Amino acid sequence: MRYRDAIIEEGKTLDDSGTLTRDMDIVDPVSAIELEFHATNYSDGNADNFISDVITKIEIVDGSDVLYSVNLSELEALHFYKTGKTPVLFPSEWLSGGQRHACLLLFGRKLWDPEYAMDFTRFRNPQLKITSNLAAIRSVGSLGFTTATLVCNITAKVMEDMPAKPSKYLMSKEVITWTSGTSGDKRIDLPRDYVYRMLMARLWVEGSDIDEVVTDLKLTCDTDKFILFDHDLSRLDEDAFMRFGQCMLKHDVHRAGSCTIRCLCNKEPDMTVYCQDPSNPQQFVKWAQWSSTINLEIYNGSGSLDGTARDQTGIESGHALHATLPIPFGEMDDPETWFDPTRYGKVEWVGTEDVAAACALVLEQVRPLP
Repeated sequence: MRYRDAIIEEGKTLDDSGTLTRDMDIVDPVSAIELEFHATNYSDGNADNFISDVITKIEIVDGSDVLYSVNLSELEALHFYKTGKTPVLFPSEWLSGGQRHACLLLFGRKLWDPEYAMDFTRFRNPQLKITSNLAAIRSVGSLGFTTATLVCNITAKVMEDMPAKPSKYLMSKEVITWTSGTSGDKRIDLPRDYVYRMLMARLWVEGSDIDEVVTDLKLTCDTDKFILFDHDLSRLDEDAFMRFGQCMLKHDVHRAGSCTIRCLCNKEPDMTVYCQDPSNPQQFVKWAQWSSTINLEIYNGSGSLDGTARDQTGIESGHALHATLPIPFGEMDDPETWFDPTRYGKVEWVGTEDVAAACALVLEQVRPLP
């Protein structure tokens, strides 16, 4: 078996708001699609506004049949949980500075998985669709992104001369989005068509931990005939932390005085901040760090709060990337341990909610190729 890269797009400028559509006419099996995006901040900066926010949907479709569907924040989190490596995450607030993110859309358990991969020749009209909105967080222009600077590179990771072509791939789909409530249980019926490898929840609001948004979680089949788990969500987050560990990324900021920085990691975020201008030495005091935020005070060489915003380099670390909770079913490399929902008439998420937040569920399933 041989591996090669097939360039789908190189240096393609995306619309500030729109959808790029590309036919997937690759004849050999594809292990993954590498997606890279970069964009430029406006000349007066761009605080707390990430490329992860502005790629609002990444889909692979065959007509009306959706074969894969997530947004970039979800895909970056999936990359971390599936590879154990932090994707390329270089958020920056610097004036006229660049931001760059890149990750893998994996069709298998890992890159170059010979058993699970995509074969686009099995479908009639397979297409990749990428939807962008540079104004998702803040208007394009002043204090946001610069117009017409969102650029993508798309590369297919292709496997040639396979002994046998794959018969299935791992399909990730955002199955529901909702705004959580401040009390009571949320019940969600999950699909029962294909085997589950992993369920990932995104429970995001700045200022709250994921286990404050949803405090308790049960996954139940046929009205408690079989219960996969029934835990405090903090217990599930502990399991995920022990299994997947921390991620670390470079996070450049442009701040002054007393400020609150939005982080990509929701749980136990930390940031080591360095002064970029030796002619204006600074001291940094972190007085709180939790719930996707770092509260920072910046002092000048005289010991006073520095009222002039300056470039700083930060190294961020933490877990629950993009406020996500991964829930693997069994051993992630062993299909015999994954969960088969077809044995039950109903599979249900039951989450006790306590904080209003933007929520989503992404389900990774084994989908047979036609």
